[in-house]
Amino acid sequence: MTKSSLGRWAVIDIETSGIDPSYDTIIDVGFLQFEGTKLVRSYQSLVYREGELSQFIQKLTGISSSILKNAPKWKEVENEVCELYGHTLLAHNSDFEKSFLEKSFDAIEDGTQREIYADSLNFLGLLFPDSESLKLEKFIVKWGLADKEIHRGYEDSVDLLKVLIVAKGLIEKDKKKKSYLDSLILKYQLDEWWYARFFKLTDCETLEIAETIGFDSEEAVKKAFELTSNIEEVIDVNISMEHGFSGEHVKQALQNEEQIRTILPQYKYRKTQEDLALKVGQSFKNNVHSLVQAPTGTGKTMGYLVPSMLFSLAEDKQVLVATGTKTLQQQAMKKDVPIVKKILGLTDNDIKVTRLVGSNNHYCELMFHDENKDSVGLLLPNLDFEQRFAKAFFEMVFFHNSNVEDEEYIIKGALPYVLKKKNQELDIIEENIAVDFRACSGHKCPFARSCSYLNSLKKAKDSDIIIGNHALMFQWPRGFPRPSHIVVDEAHKIENDATRSFTFVFTQIHFEHFANSLLNSQGLGSLYYLLAQNEESVGTSTETINHLRNESRKIYEMLKDQIDFLPNLFEQFFKATPRYSELYWNELPMIKKEAANNNLALSIIGALESIQFLLNELYTLFLPHHSRFEMKSLNIDNQITALTRFDFFMGVLTDLITAIESSLDKSESLIGEYSRSLRFHDKFGYELVTAPIDIGRVLHDQLLSTSSSVVFTSATLGNMLGNHGAKGIEWSTGYLYLGPEKRFKSGLYLPPVYDYKEKTRVFLCDDTPALYDHHFVETALRPVISLILDLGGRSLLLFSAKARFELAREILLKQLEGKLPLFIQGMGENIVQEFKEAGNGVLLGMETFGEGIDIPGDSLQFVFIDKIPDLPMDKVIQDRRDYYEKNIGNEFNDYYLAHRTRSLHQKLGRLLRTEKDHGGVIVVDSRIKKWKGKTLGQLKDLMNPYEIHRTNLVDACDGVRKFLDIH
Repeated sequence: MTKSSLGRWAVIDIETSGIDPSYDTIIDVGFLQFEGTKLVRSYQSLVYREGELSQFIQKLTGISSSILKNAPKWKEVENEVCELYGHTLLAHNSDFEKSFLEKSFDAIEDGTQREIYADSLNFLGLLFPDSESLKLEKFIVKWGLADKEIHRGYEDSVDLLKVLIVAKGLIEKDKKKKSYLDSLILKYQLDEWWYARFFKLTDCETLEIAETIGFDSEEAVKKAFELTSNIEEVIDVNISMEHGFSGEHVKQALQNEEQIRTILPQYKYRKTQEDLALKVGQSFKNNVHSLVQAPTGTGKTMGYLVPSMLFSLAEDKQVLVATGTKTLQQQAMKKDVPIVKKILGLTDNDIKVTRLVGSNNHYCELMFHDENKDSVGLLLPNLDFEQRFAKAFFEMVFFHNSNVEDEEYIIKGALPYVLKKKNQELDIIEENIAVDFRACSGHKCPFARSCSYLNSLKKAKDSDIIIGNHALMFQWPRGFPRPSHIVVDEAHKIENDATRSFTFVFTQIHFEHFANSLLNSQGLGSLYYLLAQNEESVGTSTETINHLRNESRKIYEMLKDQIDFLPNLFEQFFKATPRYSELYWNELPMIKKEAANNNLALSIIGALESIQFLLNELYTLFLPHHSRFEMKSLNIDNQITALTRFDFFMGVLTDLITAIESSLDKSESLIGEYSRSLRFHDKFGYELVTAPIDIGRVLHDQLLSTSSSVVFTSATLGNMLGNHGAKGIEWSTGYLYLGPEKRFKSGLYLPPVYDYKEKTRVFLCDDTPALYDHHFVETALRPVISLILDLGGRSLLLFSAKARFELAREILLKQLEGKLPLFIQGMGENIVQEFKEAGNGVLLGMETFGEGIDIPGDSLQFVFIDKIPDLPMDKVIQDRRDYYEKNIGNEFNDYYLAHRTRSLHQKLGRLLRTEKDHGGVIVVDSRIKKWKGKTLGQLKDLMNPYEIHRTNLVDACDGVRKFLDIH
């Protein structure tokens, strides 16, 4: 390879006053200009701008408005940048740079080769497909190149080049991966991609580039390799104990403080943790279901893992632990499970614990290669770069999955959002290759040995404890029975997760994609192949194949009429409503044919009924042939692949029929009451949604009645005593429908670990403007900022809407910058850790940001929340409220208000994380002015053990001051 193989290229980065190139301007630009491996020029310059920069941009970049007033004007800087005309421009998320620079390069157009943008997102994504985040700062910090991203044009250009060099060096250390990437570059004809040429540079050539920027690449690669080698600390502690399953064994495991501290130095025996563990043990031993509220600080995960492991060992029965989030599953596998094993004196050979995710979260390599076979070879040159890159990317996904343990599998939903947004082909492939257990060919699949799904199943079958999510409970893979003893962690989320699992959705996108598969013979072509390969004599299948092909084509033509017709009908129907939104989903009750009172409504119903009829005709046409072939009777790889593809086609068809029949209330399989609605979005089109109303009955029938023991646990099921808000949880979990022989008389509501009455002050204020008043944020923050200054920071502020968050960001930066350290969501990978270490910082984030952070100690002593959380008013929620009121009890108190206070509990839970913590909270919400005294009393009861003090905002701030002064 010659030095000129890279051609003329530059690494470039710009900083701007905002994200809209039609309004915002470039304020800083830097680049490194190369010819081959030789650095030709380095350039950096600020750019003149009139007016004030936002406080956010000034904080992010360190560039002040006053500095820019003396900077060169864009025309001068533009001339320098335009020297890069004809170069390959490397940038991270280069679409951003292109949107601001394209106009300048357009003006040069002289007929010669102009600039080409090469996005480093693609390169880093291909090399590290397991990176869920491709932010430049993520790599900079992860590999120890710097503490953070600088957000300046020249510095970020240098850092990007360092990241690219280290990425290349890390891959070269993995000879197997390097060889595979080389083969993919050839296979998908990516040779002319700039990064492919960079990837093939010799060590000497890479070193030459590194030296031009004074970068010790060899040392940097060595350091990055050490930081990412995942070498876990081995705790050499031998604990010997009996492993029988009894209350005494559970107590022995948790009361041995001295020995446990050799493993977990911060461990402290807690009666509440022991009570939780004993209740889990009693539930499992007696085959009854239970509800346990384990407040913050209980040590909940250890509390249920100890009895679960002891039970599994003693009874030789599997236990399923279902959590609500991926983060908790990973934490359990990487942290909690190893610790509990050591506490119990167990090795990996003694007890096997596996993480399992549902089948449709895995990628099917057989489906991928079947779809891909026509693209490789003669048709490949007809594919654009995005298509070829997407195929190479998924090849790397399968390569990764075949070389890691199950906890490290790349599964659906783990792909970087920014990469899928940039390349829609990734989304298309992902949708087409998701595993469908109905179509899985199992051990007969030619890719079975490397299949993440089959390997996970095999490992799970042989495990004692399975860690999964809520959805897995309801969509259990076939092949082995779901464990009969289950712990459901984060049980306050079970209603939403169960709703998603048991809701039928018919979407425009999926319907149109399926219809197009008829035209392209996807799935059907596989059937035709099977028929031809299994005919009694040559040619006997021809008539059948031609008949199926002609009939399916006729059905497609009729479906195509509805495809073209229906989106416009939905758009007209929804835009005629008074509260139509172009930005969000719009929802209306499903149209009932007998009540349709206009031509639009009748036309929609007519179109949907036609689609239902045609899909059933298609199903009837192919059903006899679907039942004709069995996977176990096939031994030829091509036929196994063909049947898998056809089974997948029939599965999608069945799902569409079920969804549309459910929506039209024509499904005979649905039992109980369902909420039916139409939804429309300007971008995503229409949806038909059918969701169960009595979710508790569904949970009872699908989970509780089919399990020996299910333990629901969470820190927020009801109030402290369980006498307010608990009934709604008992209903939504199905617990209310259990007979006395299958449940404890009531849930177990463990006492708080912390003294909330003495350690917290919570104020509720209603004297602020309405939430959507443009003066709300400024008015609310005025006394709060004064309080924050008096407290010396140590504050967390949470906002429930992006517009309010961004406005608060500007105000806080303007008034606090230089006085207190500010840490803002979205401005760094480690802002929470930096906030902790600062000790006097101010942390600002969105509402959901506050639910997942853990900040013990004096770093956090004040929390501000901009409203009492709301319950989404989807139609199914409204229908549930009506159902609850008619059949269960007081929906406002037990369901609606209880939902909202559970969310508030979650946010307030950030404040006390240890016994020594203390602090104040202010929640502002002008809506409570309209609340009657009884409602406020119910709120206070639901928030127990917190004491809620209602007052004005100024007095609340003064109350927090006085409270913290005392402490």
